[in-house]
Amino acid sequence: MGALSLYGAALRVPGIPRVVIALFACRLLAGMVSLALLLAAEDVIGGFAGAGLVSGAYAVALTFTAPVWGHVTDARGLRRSLVVATVLQALAFTVFLLVAAGEPHPALLAAAAFVVGACTPPSGAVSNSVFTGYVTGEQERKTLLALSGLLTESVFILGPLIVAGAVLLFSPLAAVLATAVISTAGALWLAGAAAVAAADRERAERPSHPDRDRFVWPPGQLRILTAIALGAVAIGAVQVTSVAHADGIGTSAGLLLAVTACGGVLGSLLYGGLRLPGSQTTHLVIALAGYGLAIATLGPEPGLALSLVLLFVIGFANGPADGIEAALVSDRATPETRARAFGLLVSANWIGFAAGSALTGYVVEHTATGSGAIVGAVAALAAVVALVERPRPARPAATGDLPSGKGAEHAGS
Repeated sequence: MGALSLYGAALRVPGIPRVVIALFACRLLAGMVSLALLLAAEDVIGGFAGAGLVSGAYAVALTFTAPVWGHVTDARGLRRSLVVATVLQALAFTVFLLVAAGEPHPALLAAAAFVVGACTPPSGAVSNSVFTGYVTGEQERKTLLALSGLLTESVFILGPLIVAGAVLLFSPLAAVLATAVISTAGALWLAGAAAVAAADRERAERPSHPDRDRFVWPPGQLRILTAIALGAVAIGAVQVTSVAHADGIGTSAGLLLAVTACGGVLGSLLYGGLRLPGSQTTHLVIALAGYGLAIATLGPEPGLALSLVLLFVIGFANGPADGIEAALVSDRATPETRARAFGLLVSANWIGFAAGSALTGYVVEHTATGSGAIVGAVAALAAVVALVERPRPARPAATGDLPSGKGAEHAGS
């Protein structure tokens, strides 16, 4: 009951249950959109080369526009940015469906998918800003960020099932339409949440200062984002390795990836419901180290039973990472730049995932499946190294070295 009581306390914060439910609907976009676009493009174009271009265009757009939407959210407010992006993405989905209904050139369909990705609503930045700015209790914030990570893990189980059902009952374009409807409904419901309005009021009442609209890299933020990107490289490596390994042992890649996601759900659930000693940086180091060692053990390409156990452990170790990373990024951002920081977190994850998938695919193609696991293990352990803070040698104070006030606040940060 201890773990459940922490979740209960977090969900009793006024307005938070609606944010969590709306966030789940928004998170389904991540679990559905790439697969839906890929299947729709393959059906329309008739080949996976062009379909991969379409799916990749969406991912590239999301990677580079997430920080832009974070800036808009910081500058214009949570609700306004969410509504504007949601309306634009609904229009972009409509254009994609209209283009796909004809006989488009792959480049035209890819351009439409790019616009869909560029208009992705900043629901993660908005909800994380609510969790870290509106919620006052430290334990409640930690639990809610872990719950956000749990939702991310769970949608990669449920999302593909919804897409598969829409394709089976109707068509691939129906799966794209379902994705658009779920994403739009979730984002608009999130925008209407009282907790989002309260967070916007708090932002409006905050005293203005010269740095309000200028993003300043806080100490340690770049190091955290580097570790996040390296961890995402490992995730991309695991996905490609799992698909290749499934072929080698004669089983379904979907089964292996589903088991990994189930481990992630359980890991996130337990982490959010426990009071653990040590800092969150320490927790992330432990999670990444366990993740890396488990991936390395997958390298010798074990049989089905041991592979399932290892992939569950890999998911379990990685599950809490999303929530911890969001907390670390938030802790190093100012209230005025928090949404931008969350946008950069999204970019770091997508860049790392794309790099890990591409590199591992090349390595597996030219060597062996086990080499892909080594790529993931090395990336995870490199993330651990990036997180280890080097002690800075103390320098003697000099008269007038730091003026009081503005310089002193950065010295103590």
